[in-house]
Amino acid sequence: MLVDELTSLYQRNKLKTTDLERALVFLSEIESGIVQNQLISLESIDMKKLDDIIHYLVQSKENTVEHFVMLMRYFIVAKRNDLFIHMTQYTGSLGVIQSILNKLKKVVGEERSSLISEHIHIAILGTPLSQMPDYVDQLINLFQLYLSEDEIKKVLADNHHQIPKEAYLKEKVYYEQANSLDDYLKDLHQRNIEELKRYQSEKRIWYEQEINDQVIEFVSNNQEILSAVRENNHLLITKIPYDTKAYLEAKTMNEKRYHACHCPFVKSILLEDIKHISSLWCHCSGGFTKYQFDILFDKDLKIELLSSPLQGDELCRFSISLDDVEYKG
Repeated sequence: MLVDELTSLYQRNKLKTTDLERALVFLSEIESGIVQNQLISLESIDMKKLDDIIHYLVQSKENTVEHFVMLMRYFIVAKRNDLFIHMTQYTGSLGVIQSILNKLKKVVGEERSSLISEHIHIAILGTPLSQMPDYVDQLINLFQLYLSEDEIKKVLADNHHQIPKEAYLKEKVYYEQANSLDDYLKDLHQRNIEELKRYQSEKRIWYEQEINDQVIEFVSNNQEILSAVRENNHLLITKIPYDTKAYLEAKTMNEKRYHACHCPFVKSILLEDIKHISSLWCHCSGGFTKYQFDILFDKDLKIELLSSPLQGDELCRFSISLDDVEYKG
C-alpha cells in the first residue's frame, strides 16, 4: 500500500492525523481481505474488482461516505484516475433524491407530496449503477401520475446538488466589469479553458475528468460548453461530457451518449438501449446547469431541454430564457 504517498496527501491538506490513521486501517483491511489474496495491490485493481469492493461494503454495512472518500483519496495518490472517476458515479447521487422530495413539498404542499413520497425508495450509497435507473423510473412514473408536466419540471429543475450560492458570487464581479453579457460569456469561456489547461499541466483531475489536448480543443471550439451563447433572449448551453476524453475516443453512438451523460441514476441504460426513461428527468441536470445564472441575475430562470442522450442525442443541450431579465446588451 502507498502509505507514504497517502500520508503526504493528508499532511498537505492539513487533515487530521486521526483521519489518516483510520484510513490506513480501513484500506489495509480492504487490501488484505479482498485484494491481496489475488496477489494484486489495491492500486492495481480494475473497475470490476472495485465494484466487488463496493458490493462488499454494502453487504457488510460499511458503505459510508467516509469510507468512499478514503478510497477516492487513495486512488488519487495512486494516480488511478479511472478508478477515481468510476467512484464519482456512485457518489454523484448523494442527497439528490431527498432534495427533490424537499422541493416537491414546496411546489405542491404537504398533502400531495406525501402521496408520492410514501411510495419512493431512496437508493443507498453503493447501489449497483445498473440498478439506479429503476429508482428514477419509479420516481418519474409517480410524478407523471400525480403532477402536471410543468410541476414536474419545476420540482426537478433546481440546485439538487446543494452547491453553495457563494461558489458563484464571484461571477457577479466579472459580469459587472464586462461591457455586455456577450463579452462576459466570452470571458467566462476563456477563463474555463485556462482552468482546464492548468489542471492538465498539473496532471490533476478536473471535477470528474482527465484533461488532455483533445479535451481542451473540444471545449475551445464551442463557446456553449463551459459558458453559453446568447441568441436573442435565450442562453444556449451544451453540457461538457461527463468524461470528455472517453467521449472523444468512443467508437459507437451508445458509448458517446454514455460518456456524455452526467447522471449516475440513468447513464447505465445508455450503453444497451434496453430501457426507456423519460427525458423529463433531465430537468434535474437543467437545474444544475442554470444555477450559476440564477445567481448571476438573482432570478429562478426558466430552462428548456433541447437535446439529451435519453432522447437519443449525442450531447445535453439547454436553452435558458432571459425574457424577464434586464441584462447588459
